Amino acid sequence: MIDREGRIVFGSLLAFVIVVACSVVLERQTGIALRERPLVSFLLIGGVAIVLPQLYLAWTETGARSRTRLRFAAVTTAAFAVAFADDAAGARYLLLSTIGTGALLGLLCYEALSGYRAVSDDVSFDLQNR
Repeated sequence: MIDREGRIVFGSLLAFVIVVACSVVLERQTGIALRERPLVSFLLIGGVAIVLPQLYLAWTETGARSRTRLRFAAVTTAAFAVAFADDAAGARYLLLSTIGTGALLGLLCYEALSGYRAVSDDVSFDLQNR
């Protein structure tokens, strides 16, 4: 029996396979290729197949595993954005680069806030007990 995490990841990969199969049929019928559209390809591959299930699992879990999932989602988003930005031009290149940079900056802010909260929980400014 597959656990909950496996079902979610497998379901997202199955959705990705179905979308890619539909895009192949669409390409043969209309001539519109998915590989010619790097932004849509990034959203399907990076978003549906990898980042979306990790963000969902991080949202429903608590503790260190959710932080690890958020880190993985941010780094993977940045890596895929850089990879797909190579094939893009103009505004699409700028948008993909902004998404990748935003993911890394968001991760940096999240880690800084988590570190601040961890330190501030240990420090007490109670001056009444002098």
